[in-house]
Amino acid sequence: MNSEIIKKLIKIEKLKYEIIKDMLPEKALHRLNNFEKEAMTIIKDIAVSVMSENFEKSEDEVEKQVKKVKVDFL
Repeated sequence: MNSEIIKKLIKIEKLKYEIIKDMLPEKALHRLNNFEKEAMTIIKDIAVSVMSENFEKSEDEVEKQVKKVKVDFL
């Protein structure tokens, strides 16, 4: 698919979501906003933990790849 089409489809879905939020009553909108904040916090925590695990694994791999090399210049 063309990247421009995908960008436009994402914009359409974003506008649909904004329209739905505008139609919600105050109480439901408040609950939805709280849910969004909590969801983003959870996603951020998961991303940080995955990145830190990958960083730790990459450090272990670097240590295993280091080898002593003997060079005879004469």
